[in-house]
Amino acid sequence: MDTNKENDMNYTLFHRNICLTKRLSTPIVFLVIMFTVLSCDGRADLNNPIGDSKAVPQAVTVTKIENISGAAIIEYQVPQDENINYVEAVVEINGRVTKTKGSFYTRTLTLEGFTEAKDYAVSLYSVSFSEIRSEPVNITVSPTHPPYLAVAEDLEISPIFGGVKAIYQNPTKSYLQIAFLGKDNTDKWVEYQTLYTNLESGTFYVRGLEAVEQTFGIVCRDRWQNISDTLLITTTPLFEALADLSLIKSHPLPSDITYEYPLAGVNVYHSGAPGAGNVETMWDGYTTAPFPSSGAYFFFQNPVTGLQYSGLPSSISIDLGKAYHLSRIVWWQRQSRATIAYDQLYNFTHPKIFELWGSNNPSPDGSYETWNKIDTYESVRPSGNTTPGNAYSTEEDRQTTHRGESFDIPEDTPAYRYIRYKVFSTWGNQNYWSCSELQFYGSAAGKGGNN
Repeated sequence: MDTNKENDMNYTLFHRNICLTKRLSTPIVFLVIMFTVLSCDGRADLNNPIGDSKAVPQAVTVTKIENISGAAIIEYQVPQDENINYVEAVVEINGRVTKTKGSFYTRTLTLEGFTEAKDYAVSLYSVSFSEIRSEPVNITVSPTHPPYLAVAEDLEISPIFGGVKAIYQNPTKSYLQIAFLGKDNTDKWVEYQTLYTNLESGTFYVRGLEAVEQTFGIVCRDRWQNISDTLLITTTPLFEALADLSLIKSHPLPSDITYEYPLAGVNVYHSGAPGAGNVETMWDGYTTAPFPSSGAYFFFQNPVTGLQYSGLPSSISIDLGKAYHLSRIVWWQRQSRATIAYDQLYNFTHPKIFELWGSNNPSPDGSYETWNKIDTYESVRPSGNTTPGNAYSTEEDRQTTHRGESFDIPEDTPAYRYIRYKVFSTWGNQNYWSCSELQFYGSAAGKGGNN
């Protein structure tokens, strides 16, 4: 073949290839190149570590060790070695080997889950992209007394109406479980109730127990299933009973939302929503879903503005039928008829701040001169989260509202027959509130009582 013609043909083919390449988009060209690279030897192992360097990375330099309650914070410097991917600490805790990874960028590692305050040997490694470890840097950490032991040892346990309570202090705000144990009929330990908390302090209650001497056990666990010794206490819960629901009735007074609105003599103090009823619905004995298939099953304050007693704060007055030395009140939040409506809990019309007032001879004009303030209360999640909504609730939060939120009455409170319940705010910042059930516990004081 003529050499000139052959050169012309090669040039033409080369030119056509360039033109074709220009028509391809950049992503397609990239995919073609990647396919070609991965197919060079007919196989590619994408599960291998990134990088294939067999070089041993340089070791880190430990600059500081801070020993804290149940943990240790290690600060380190990373050498100028582009082969280092991350840093890893290895320590044996109570017979188990624990590995903790630290970022190349943060320069700190926190080792947690120590069972007791003592010295622990730690090996610190820098690890390459090929998962090759450096020579170990051996150090010793000495965490102080772990939170699960400190909390268990400082518990203050005492009898209360219908049960026992434990006051705890958790200054490190560690995630802990505090479990109350009791003996069953066969003298075996059973778990009565467990509190999951990371609050700095709080009070844990076990209710519904007989007023007889009995022995309780209390243990504290952390996230690593470290568990304290069982703290034993023998005590007698104080007698407590549910106030007779058949005697309770509304006692509407001027300024209460249950008082007659001036709308052609029509009482419109509740919302009128399907399933909503008068305040008497709150002591019908039905605490949680499923509720009866017909009739009212919750109270919902009328949200219409412009009514004489609309908005918050709003109050209702209740006649218990006889005077009680009250130990606590319990409320259950608005739910659906068939199931627990978790989206309503700690949200929307769920009361947040309220007051309780007591009287034995309330003035018919609705003034507070004949009432004594019992206390101011706030609805608080066990988790401590203050953001409204089910998404921000833990399972323990939900179970608390399912069992009913309890609010203690001060022990020196005299016996009262009449109670005024006054709501100031709701979790969802609504200007009205709702409730499925409101119950009162304590011991009857007989007739009358002291004002």
